[in-house]
Amino acid sequence: MTVSIQSNWLTTVRLNRVAQTLRVVPSGPPGLTTDEAMRTSWATCGGPFDEIRPIFEVLQEVGLISIQDASVRRSRAGDRVAKAVKTGDMRPLGLMLIRIGCFHDQARLLIEYGKIDRNGDLVCPTNAVKNGAAQLLGVLQWWQGVRLLPLVTVPKDLLTELNTVWALLPPPTAVPAWAVERKAIGDRAEMYTLQSERTKAADPSQIHWVSRDSDSLGWDIEDRTLSPARCIEVKGRRDHEVLFFLSENEWSRAQKKGKDYEVHFWGGIDLTRDPAMEYAELMAAGYPLVIQDFSAQVTSGAWEASAVRWRITPKGSPPTLNEE
Repeated sequence: MTVSIQSNWLTTVRLNRVAQTLRVVPSGPPGLTTDEAMRTSWATCGGPFDEIRPIFEVLQEVGLISIQDASVRRSRAGDRVAKAVKTGDMRPLGLMLIRIGCFHDQARLLIEYGKIDRNGDLVCPTNAVKNGAAQLLGVLQWWQGVRLLPLVTVPKDLLTELNTVWALLPPPTAVPAWAVERKAIGDRAEMYTLQSERTKAADPSQIHWVSRDSDSLGWDIEDRTLSPARCIEVKGRRDHEVLFFLSENEWSRAQKKGKDYEVHFWGGIDLTRDPAMEYAELMAAGYPLVIQDFSAQVTSGAWEASAVRWRITPKGSPPTLNEE
């Protein structure tokens, strides 16, 4: 998805136009020219003409169409989804949108406002989420078992789709070129910790990705199953060298929070890999390295801190992964 298209743009009406557009795009060669495809789409699904191009951008990003040499064709995945749409089944389209992170912000809000009931279903007050996740709720209604009243109820199996790495990892955002890689690695590391913590938690909705709301706290993830909350700062690197940097704010918070502040380190992050596959591989390799009671660990001399943005390295031999 392009950064100009936000999750709240994907209303039910626009998604119906996305589905209609997919059906009018041919699946075989020679395809249609871009101009022909856009005019045909507009004639079929109506709406403002200036919304047709974003519709094609969504379809291309999801992988349902390809645009090459000014020619538009459906992909194999697009053929499968178009076939389902023809029978009135919009769920394959919804799954593809969810899995590439189109609704990452709304999925996070829905999960964090909700509670897990005894059946493993997610339930949350309708009024609490209808403004912040209205478009996602519209998509979820394509599944039987999803209810909006008197509470929003999302069945366990569908909740699993919403609570995965690929659904909660946001699409690329607009940042300066020099910071793209660093930010992307940081996003992945935070998402991997969020996923691992939610997997272990009895109530995943109590694990919050707080750095998405504010980067001034000094930590990224909160485990609110405990009181006071467990605060987790997450660090990531492309290589496996255990080395990371703290800001002054992060170090100050670590000292203040004491045993309630810990650091998770993920190494070997490769932005060319699929995040879901990479997450499984890194977990199998023993990541994340967890440093509990972080300030005490540094103060005791187990870790060395250099006064260069608080450059952190282990003292002596590197720790083994999963060592707490």
